[in-house]
Amino acid sequence: WLTKDTQATGYQIVLATNTAFTKNKKTVNISKNSTTAKTVTGLIKGKTYYVRARAFKTVGSTKYYGAYSTKKSIKVK
Repeated sequence: WLTKDTQATGYQIVLATNTAFTKNKKTVNISKNSTTAKTVTGLIKGKTYYVRARAFKTVGSTKYYGAYSTKKSIKVK
C-alpha cells in the first residue's frame, strides 16, 4: 500500500475512526524512508479505522509534506 520514496526523509501515517479524520485521530511518524510499515498501539478493538499516509522531507528544521495517499479502511482485531 505504501511504496518507498527515495527522496523522502520519512512518512506520516494518520488514523481515525471517520473518513474526515477528525474522530479518535492518531498521527504516527516514521523517521526512516526505508521503513514502510508500522505497528500502532492503543487502538480500540473491533473498531474500523481509516488510514492515510504521506511522505515528508526535512530540510534544516522545516518539514515539507507530500500529498496524502488514498484512504484505506482497516478493522482492529
